[in-house]
Amino acid sequence: MCGRFYTDDDEAQYRAILALLYQRNPEEAALLLRKTGEIYPTDHVPVLLKHGPELMQWGFSRFDGKGRMINARSETALEKPMFRAPLLSGEGSRGAAVPAASGRCLIPAASYFEWETREGKKVKYRLRPEREGLFTFAGIYRTEAGAKTPVFVILTAPAANGISFIHERMPVILPQERREEWLASGEQAARLLGQGTQEIVFEPAV
Repeated sequence: MCGRFYTDDDEAQYRAILALLYQRNPEEAALLLRKTGEIYPTDHVPVLLKHGPELMQWGFSRFDGKGRMINARSETALEKPMFRAPLLSGEGSRGAAVPAASGRCLIPAASYFEWETREGKKVKYRLRPEREGLFTFAGIYRTEAGAKTPVFVILTAPAANGISFIHERMPVILPQERREEWLASGEQAARLLGQGTQEIVFEPAV
């Protein structure tokens, strides 16, 4: 799964995303909600759409109103109405100046965190793709009544062999050459669900 990740305002590519976000929404009060550093569910962070960055909150509200869904299994996303509709949405190809009611997005990050259960204790690790620098999770989003911003979830897949001892699941991390395809159309995105980066490095998180 993916329960926390990290953003770095000092990373050059992330600074460029922030600059675009503030340039496009200079009077947006919701920008005051933006979090940086270690990101938790329900935090607000920039995500990428085809037309540019938007501020969104992490987590879909559950049907019963109790808690949030923060991840969606890539293997079954097309079978569940909550995830199927935004995954197959045509928003990505519209090039609209504002986000549609639902669609696909990319969530920028510098690393993410996972916990290994070892002798009854939790050991925290920081993980990232082998290639250093900014990377992006595959995500989907929707708007919800009463929410200040749209909300998103991160797609997950079975963990790569080298990190499965930490946790059996990992986020879908799209290689740079696949990002435009993910945003372009639902049909293309559906083909990418099993094509996330597998070369992941890790270290104990302090």
